[in-house]
Amino acid sequence: MRQRIVLTVALKVTDNEALSALEALQTKMGMADSVVGLAREVQWELDVEADGPESALRVVTEIVKRTNVFLNPNKHRSTLTSVPHAWDGLDDDEVAILVSDRDGAESLAAIAAGSRIGVTGLRKATRRIRWRVRLAEAPSREQPGLLALMRKIGVASDRGTGLLSNPHSQTALVAFPWGEEKTLEPS
Repeated sequence: MRQRIVLTVALKVTDNEALSALEALQTKMGMADSVVGLAREVQWELDVEADGPESALRVVTEIVKRTNVFLNPNKHRSTLTSVPHAWDGLDDDEVAILVSDRDGAESLAAIAAGSRIGVTGLRKATRRIRWRVRLAEAPSREQPGLLALMRKIGVASDRGTGLLSNPHSQTALVAFPWGEEKTLEPS
């Protein structure tokens, strides 16, 4: 039976890429009043052929510990979960923007790494960047312009709009803390 495990990886130290992106959003794009924080994580969705979630967690743990495909334990911290929702772990004032490359080459590399060390069961690995956008006030379903703001932050459509994804080579998805997800398209 196929099980999905999510591995979330973040730096243990200051993430200069996230700080630089936050400065660009606040200063160059004029969003200082609405965006107050930005954090970056790598999220892997791993589909594993296993008897149950516990068995799948063991397979993923073994591959992560014995390869360098997913993280460097000296500089990253990570969590594993068998409940894969993009909005999991968000604070009330956060929205997640998830960015994936369209080519998907990372899946083959991860599966090959598991095979090289004799661990079987990994069938698919999807890598995406999860940007945690901290807003000045907690978002709500009724908030006018929230989706437009996320599109303005998440999808580059010209020199002054969008920052976190390139629509020519990447896909972007927004996940709200109440459990709703929407694809972000360029405006």
